[in-house]
Amino acid sequence: MNSSLKFKVESLKLSVGSSQIKNRQSPIVNIQSFIILLFLVITSSAFATSYADPNIKFKEANTLYADGKYIEAAEIYNQLIKDDYLSPEIYYNLGNAHFKLNEIPSAILNFERALKLKPDYEDAIFNLKQANFRTIDKIDRLPELFIGNAYRSLVTSKTAGTWAYFTVGLSAVALLLFISYLLSSGVLIKKTGFYGGLLFLLMGLFCWFMASENQNLVNQQAEAIIFTETVIIKSEPNANSQKLFTLHEGTKVNVLASQKDWVKIKLPNGNVGWLGAKDLEVI
Repeated sequence: MNSSLKFKVESLKLSVGSSQIKNRQSPIVNIQSFIILLFLVITSSAFATSYADPNIKFKEANTLYADGKYIEAAEIYNQLIKDDYLSPEIYYNLGNAHFKLNEIPSAILNFERALKLKPDYEDAIFNLKQANFRTIDKIDRLPELFIGNAYRSLVTSKTAGTWAYFTVGLSAVALLLFISYLLSSGVLIKKTGFYGGLLFLLMGLFCWFMASENQNLVNQQAEAIIFTETVIIKSEPNANSQKLFTLHEGTKVNVLASQKDWVKIKLPNGNVGWLGAKDLEVI
């Protein structure tokens, strides 16, 4: 279940040019130059090692996972995340480690985070379903129009960044086709350049719109996972308010608002209530 992580690791290369030294140069100067050169080489090696560490650490964690040392593997994955080395593979493997340790809420949280970065990550989708089978709450989603559901699925099928890459690529092709239309004297090439450029431009605008919609959807719908084994949802953000319903660990909720130590949530079935901020973890 391990995945390979590809980092763009660039080692710092120190280029030291040779120079002619005058015959009467002091030996002390030679020694000082040698010390400076040695220091620079050691420093460059240290930088190169530090850049390689994330990939090395990831492989080390994968080895620990393969050996059944899930706690140790999870610690390294978490450290990589704390160091801002974020990737769907790290979250995916961390979710696997928590699943093996029967820590279902943490497993679900990290599978969800992997899918935030890569919505079409099939292994994460499959393992998330397996983890959700282990949860208590089975909440039905409110009926939604087919068109609305299909549109949402299309928008979230790629990340905003991926839609943006498509926009840039399609726009570049459109520009080349328009240039061929302007520079060419042949009728067929001019027609192909004009209509082809128009088509690719429209496709690029569509991808730009999808990127914008995806980002708006992410900003509007913060999601979280319940981590408390059993939590009572309240009607208001205070302990003495009316009890509405009960949720259990591993359940995913939408976050609507927060107030001091309380968070307002909404379930897929439309139920709304408040619970303590300590009872959940934002995806």
